[in-house]
Amino acid sequence: MTRTPTFTPQEAAALENLPHAELVDLAVELDLVVPARIERLALLGDVLVALAERARAEGLPLTAYDREDLEALPAAHRAALAALIGQSDNVDAILKAGLKVSKRYRSERPRSAVALMLPSLLAPLARWAAGG
Repeated sequence: MTRTPTFTPQEAAALENLPHAELVDLAVELDLVVPARIERLALLGDVLVALAERARAEGLPLTAYDREDLEALPAAHRAALAALIGQSDNVDAILKAGLKVSKRYRSERPRSAVALMLPSLLAPLARWAAGG
């Protein structure tokens, strides 16, 4: 998957308000090189690609609070997200796997920018995984 992620106008507006330091922390945690001059949405696109790679390798740190967001995803996007983490597209299965990852994050990466920002990035990540 080499295409560039896109954001809806609503997502872009919300992400434009993301504090600079949080965006940098997120990029660094995902092993991205942060340019001297940050173009926010371009860096967030790179973040989504890196997040997808991380999700393939270790899953996503999801919590029970993510249930509504997962249920709100179009079926094709939810299925693509589930495939990304190696699960069936059943919300309960996705959450069960995500809770295990979240538990590991709490013990190994208690201040993880990925865990903190994932709810804001879940819909664009799922859409990108679905090819959209």
